[in-house]
Amino acid sequence: MPKLKVDFSGVDPDIRRGGGVAHIPEGDYLAKIVSSEIRESEKSGSRYISWKISVHNGEFKGKTLYHITSLKPEALWNLRNFIHAATNKNVAGKALNVDTSVLEGKVIAITVEDDEYEGKVRSRIVDTRPKDELEVDEAEEEEEAEDESEEEVDEEELEDVDLEEL
Repeated sequence: MPKLKVDFSGVDPDIRRGGGVAHIPEGDYLAKIVSSEIRESEKSGSRYISWKISVHNGEFKGKTLYHITSLKPEALWNLRNFIHAATNKNVAGKALNVDTSVLEGKVIAITVEDDEYEGKVRSRIVDTRPKDELEVDEAEEEEEAEDESEEEVDEEELEDVDLEEL
């Protein structure tokens, strides 16, 4: 059999087995925004942001979940809530240019519920809010303080990419 040289340097470091979907118990968690990607739905052609989120505390620390925020006008409330969760700033009623990378690394509170998709149970993020709205025990608070090197987000930092350009 011939040998192949394969460069895995650009491959996502998260190990996925059998294409399985992430599943953790329903509940509230602290989570870190890892990355974001603007995508287009194959079915509807509408654009959305796919967020990669990592559980930041407790037994499931490091478990990866995904969250979608549609860019359809009638669904922008979800992106507004997500931005508020990450920045603790209310952007309702404002026209902003949004650089999603500014939100990466921010810690938020999430609520996870079970969802069945194609016969498999997976975890779905059903709510996002500022991390200070989640009660965590003292040991987890100390762990979070050690892990966290966050900066306050200035509204001007959000204004690098126009939502209409997305």
